[in-house]
Amino acid sequence: MNHEQYLTLDLIARLAGRFGPASRVAKELPGWLEYLTEIECPERPRTQPGAIWWEKIRQISRNLVPKSGGGEGDILNRNCAILGAHFGLSEVEVGILTFVGHYKVFDGFEHVVDGALDTKEVTVPLLLSWFCKAAEAEIRAALRPSGRLILSGLVQRNRPGRHNRMPFDLSDRLLAALMADVTGVSDLIGLMFPLAMAPEAEWQDFEGLGEDAGIMRDLIVQAMAMREKGVNILLYGPPGTGKTEFAKVLAYDIGAELRAVGETDDEGGEPSRRERLAEMGMACRMLGERSDTILLFDEMEDLFGAANPFFGNDRPSKVHTNRMLESNPIPVIWTTNSMESCDPAFLRRMSYSALMRPPSGRVRARIWQRLEVRHGVGIPAASLPDLAERHNQAPALVSDAMRVARLCKGGDQMVSKVLDAAARLAKGGMDAPPRHHSEVPWQPELANADMDLALIEARLAAPDAPRRVSFCLDGPAGTGKSAWARHLAQRIGMPVVEKRASDLISKWLGESEQNIAHAFAEARAEGALLIFDEADSLLADRRNAERSWEVSQVNEMLTWMESHPLPFVCTTNLVEKLDPATQRRFTFRIRFDTLSGAQMVAAWRAHFDAVPPEGLTRLERLAPGDFANVARRMRAIGEARPAQILHELTREAAAKEGASRPIGFGR
Repeated sequence: MNHEQYLTLDLIARLAGRFGPASRVAKELPGWLEYLTEIECPERPRTQPGAIWWEKIRQISRNLVPKSGGGEGDILNRNCAILGAHFGLSEVEVGILTFVGHYKVFDGFEHVVDGALDTKEVTVPLLLSWFCKAAEAEIRAALRPSGRLILSGLVQRNRPGRHNRMPFDLSDRLLAALMADVTGVSDLIGLMFPLAMAPEAEWQDFEGLGEDAGIMRDLIVQAMAMREKGVNILLYGPPGTGKTEFAKVLAYDIGAELRAVGETDDEGGEPSRRERLAEMGMACRMLGERSDTILLFDEMEDLFGAANPFFGNDRPSKVHTNRMLESNPIPVIWTTNSMESCDPAFLRRMSYSALMRPPSGRVRARIWQRLEVRHGVGIPAASLPDLAERHNQAPALVSDAMRVARLCKGGDQMVSKVLDAAARLAKGGMDAPPRHHSEVPWQPELANADMDLALIEARLAAPDAPRRVSFCLDGPAGTGKSAWARHLAQRIGMPVVEKRASDLISKWLGESEQNIAHAFAEARAEGALLIFDEADSLLADRRNAERSWEVSQVNEMLTWMESHPLPFVCTTNLVEKLDPATQRRFTFRIRFDTLSGAQMVAAWRAHFDAVPPEGLTRLERLAPGDFANVARRMRAIGEARPAQILHELTREAAAKEGASRPIGFGR
C-alpha cells in the first residue's frame, strides 16, 4: 500500500475513534472506506445506529491502516522536508505544507478531507493537529499571515467560497516540483524557476538603448555585489522589440543566471495573479542568498494592471506588492507591453526603466543577416540591407516571417509579404504608410533654394560638426524638401525617422502630444535625423486655435523642438500658417522654389530622352516633382512625343493654385 493510501486510511481511523455512531461523520465514513477499498462495510441500521455497528466499522478502519507507506507520497514528504530545511520552517510548518500537498495531489485524501469538512463536525486546524501531531494552538500560530510558512509563498491562502473547502493552496509549479524525484534543493529550484535559454541576440543589437544599456548593466552588477535590496528594472515597449531577449543578453554579459518567474506551469496552464506574486516571493526567498542570480518577470501588466471583469478581482494587495518591490533581495527585470495599464505606485518603485524600440537600420541589417543564417531562407546577401531598410519591424516578427518563408519556400518576396501583412494587422487592417513619402530622388541641380545646400551638407558632414541643428524647409509641393532632408541624413551618416501629421494627430485627447513625444524619443534612441512632413498641421498658429488641444499640441512640439539634441527637419507648403514662436526654434529656414528656366531644361533631360521642345522655358510654377509625375504618366501610356509631353507639363502648370486661367467657355 502506498503512502497516500496509508495517510487517508489513518485519517479515517482517527475520525472513527473520535466520533460516535450518531454523528454525521459516522454516517459518511463507511462510504469513504468503500471508495478507497474493496471492502463492503456492514449496512448502517435504519433506526438509531447502535454501538455494536459502529464498533465493527471502527475495527475495519483500524485493521486497514498499514504499518508503513511508500510510493509518491514518500517523494512528496521528502521534498517538503527539503524545502522546509531551506526556508528554516519548523516541524509543524513542514507538516502543514505536506498536508496541503497531499490534499492537492491525491484524490482519495482530498475526498475524505472534503467529506469530513462538509459534516461541519471537523475543522481544518483539527485535521492538521492530527496530521502534524501538534496542538491546535500551534497550528493556528503557524498559519498566521506573518508566519514563515505564509510569508515564504509556499502556502497561499484561498479566498473563501463554496468551492474552496480547504482555505490553503499550493501553486501548480510548486506541486510539480514536489512530485519530482530530486536529490536536493538545487534540483527543486531548477524545476520551479528554470534558467532562461541562452540569448540569440548580441549586446551590439541593442545599441539603440544608448547609455541606458550600460546604466542597467552597472546597476545590476553593483546590486549583486553589495546585496542591495529593492533593485527593479523595467523594460517597456511594443511586443517583439526584444525585451526578454535583452534581459538574456544582459545576464549573459555580466555572467549571471537569469531565472524566469510566474510563467505557465508544466501543462501550459495560466497561473493566476496571486500565484504569480506568490512565486515571486518564493523565488526571492529561495534565491535570496545568491549573488549570481537575476529574476525575470514577463508581462508585468498582468500582475499590476486593472482587474479582469470576467474573472473577478484577483489583484494582489497593493501594500504587500509595494513592500515586495522595495525589499526583494535580488535584482528583478520586469517587462511590459503596456506601461499605461500599470499602477503609477508600482512604476515609482522601478529603480530604472528603458523604452525598447525596433532597432535602427544599421543594426537591423546585421540582425537580418544573422536570422537568415539561422533560418536558411536563401535570401541573397546583397538583398538583405535593402530588405532591412524597407521593413522596420522588430526582430521577433522578422524571425517569424523568415520561418514562414522557409516553410513555404518563398524567399525574400515571401518575407516581405509576411511583414507587410503584419504591418497591416498592427494598423488595424489598413496598409501602413510608406517609410518615405516621395519617390523623387534628390537631384541637386534641380534644387532652387535660397541657401547654399552643398555648403550646409559639407559643414554638417564634418566629424566635429554640431548635431543640435534644425531646419524649416518651406515651398511648393514637389520642390525637393523631404528628398533633401533624407539626402542630408545620408551625407552626415544618420538614419531617418520620418513622420507625417497623420501619423501623429489623434482624435483621442492627449494622444497627439504623446505621439509627438514618442517621435522625438524614437529619433534619440536610434540616433536618427527626424523629419516632420506637413509641419503646418503640427505647428499651426495658436492665435487661430478654437480648441484647447490645438494649443497643447503646438506647445508639445515647441517644447521638444527646444530640447532635442539631434538634427530635425520640418517641411511645409504653408509657412505663413506656422506659429510665430517657431521663428526662433529653427537654426535654418530655407525656401525651396519652383524651377528656373535653365532648370526646366535640366529637369526635362533628367526624365525624357527627347530634345527639349520650344516653349518649355516659358512654363511657370513647375517643380521637380511635376516632371517626375508626368514622366510616370507618359511611361504608363507609352507616350514619348515631345509635343504631347509638353502638353501634359502645361496642364500641370495650369492646375497650380494661382495660375492664370482664360475666362469663358472655351479651353
